[in-house]
Amino acid sequence: MERLATEKKFVLYEDLDGKVYDVNLPLTSHVDAVQLRANLGIPDYVDLAYFPMRSAMVGLWASMNAPKLHQQYPLAFEKQVSDKPIPALLFGGAAIKIQCPSSNGKGPLARGIKDTDFIVPKKQGINFYKMLLGLGKAFGSMYTSFATSNDRRFNTWRYGERYRLTTINGVTADGYPTITVLDLFCDRINLRHRVEIKDAGLFQRYKENLYTVGLEALLMSKGQFIFDMPAETREDLKKKGQEYRILQYPYYAKDRVIIGMEDKDLKDVAAIFLDHEVGKGRGKIDAQTLRKAFVKDNKLALSVTLNVRNLVERPEILAKLLSKNEAETVVSRIEALFKELPKVDKKWDKPWWDTEVETPVIE
Repeated sequence: MERLATEKKFVLYEDLDGKVYDVNLPLTSHVDAVQLRANLGIPDYVDLAYFPMRSAMVGLWASMNAPKLHQQYPLAFEKQVSDKPIPALLFGGAAIKIQCPSSNGKGPLARGIKDTDFIVPKKQGINFYKMLLGLGKAFGSMYTSFATSNDRRFNTWRYGERYRLTTINGVTADGYPTITVLDLFCDRINLRHRVEIKDAGLFQRYKENLYTVGLEALLMSKGQFIFDMPAETREDLKKKGQEYRILQYPYYAKDRVIIGMEDKDLKDVAAIFLDHEVGKGRGKIDAQTLRKAFVKDNKLALSVTLNVRNLVERPEILAKLLSKNEAETVVSRIEALFKELPKVDKKWDKPWWDTEVETPVIE
């Protein structure tokens, strides 16, 4: 619930028990996100015009300086947040912007982002969560986060695996803050499929991967997006110009269609392949890393394969986003990658993914 309470106070949320979460207007910021970006070593092509990206810089810098936050900001942190830096990693749209120059600015692969997705080691999950709740007091009201009764209920249910809080994610043209729910994952991204982060050793490589989960895990986290719907949905998708999202898999139940990545994810995956070669070394897509993950989990492998190869099999997707040469680069790199990956020979006729995850509405 949002409404003006007084000339100075703005109500962000009124909880079921009547508790009110509010901030003073105008919002304040005591830090320079551009400077924090430089301090972290994140490339200056990363577009900080989006509020969640500026907020992400604050969260990442604070996580790296977690051991001394209580000394620098005693009013926000009564005791030491953590005795060592917290290797918080981004995935989702914010991570794509850090990894891919083409997803920034005003190019065809650039897109707005409404929130940030973090993952941290399970042992430091609650520390990072509490740290996020203190950022508003430390760095300015612009970075305010709080836990609603629904958030706290969720956190009790998923303690140690996943946390949820409510945070400011933007400011309207009139200067009023907007809010969203921020999900914090621990050790692995567990949605329709499980993408291992801790077991893949990615927390140790946070600087190498620019505080993201890295290109390979980004591809898997994007490619795990899959669900099915009744076959008659095909006509609705056609009317909405989204028939290209139907994944081609002949073994599935004939009365159902499999739906793949959303437009935003298709853009993000295209950006990964446009900006990065397949090969060994920093800044390249490592086929062997993906191969290891695919061998361990052929269900994840199938979903990622269908989603990524859809960019090749549906040329109209890239044609509306990129020039002919750019599209050819993306396709050739996808083909080069899949030459090194195992083919999934399972023939499932029903969901092979977690169906307990919320199914999105096709707009």
